[in-house]
Amino acid sequence: MKQRERTLFGHCILWGVLMLGMGCATLEQEGLLTRLNLLSTSEEVQLGERFAAEVEKQETVHPDEALQAYVREVGARLARVAPRQDVRYSFTVIDAPDTVNAFALPGGHTYYYTGLMKLCENEAELAAVMAHEIGHVAARHHGEMMTRQLGMELVSDIILGERPGTAATVVSQLFSTGIAARFSRAQEREADQLGMDMLYRAGYRPEAMITFMQKLLEYDRQRGGGRALPIFATHPAPEERVQLLQSLLQRYPPETRQQQELGTERYQSQVLQKLR
Repeated sequence: MKQRERTLFGHCILWGVLMLGMGCATLEQEGLLTRLNLLSTSEEVQLGERFAAEVEKQETVHPDEALQAYVREVGARLARVAPRQDVRYSFTVIDAPDTVNAFALPGGHTYYYTGLMKLCENEAELAAVMAHEIGHVAARHHGEMMTRQLGMELVSDIILGERPGTAATVVSQLFSTGIAARFSRAQEREADQLGMDMLYRAGYRPEAMITFMQKLLEYDRQRGGGRALPIFATHPAPEERVQLLQSLLQRYPPETRQQQELGTERYQSQVLQKLR
């Protein structure tokens, strides 16, 4: 089926779902609208490549190759246990010491700001953030979000390069509102659940996901609160996410968790000394 024919067919499916007599709020409540994804894996990868090119025009990739290699190594360790293996994950550090943020793009590109990395106390906490971002990709949340918010016609045009400048505009909009703000409550919970499981299976202490979230909360409070951090631009409140993570933690035997890695000394010497 040709690209345009498939796009029109996709629109028919989308409108068919929307015309089932249920409003958007009901669809969101039932999870139907959230789970609707008209992007194939190859389309998702192509879209991610276009967005990644724009991100790296708009942001400054950190020049320290040793630092980038360190983060790629941690990412590869997590990617090996990711539940989705039909995309190639990539991990890039953005040099922005005052920005506490991280995000993933469709198809596996993920980015980590040095401002966030400075908040991490150990490798396991950085891995916790990375596992959460991989979780969004593994659960195909970007395809669901793009289908829901942009519409398949615009997505198809970006993939095909038929609207020059549109990818840059979309990336700018995603940054201004925060990519996390585009995900639903259910998607954030799923990314946390998948992330903690990857963290555990990769040999890191899953508690690190909780301790890092608590650090974010404290950092926010010290700056007056208000959840202004881009990484907090999400539907579940951070306190609610901590409670969920604490309940998820009970799935993993305490005696096993205590034997898993934090990587504090390695992180201090190979990351924090470079960033301070």
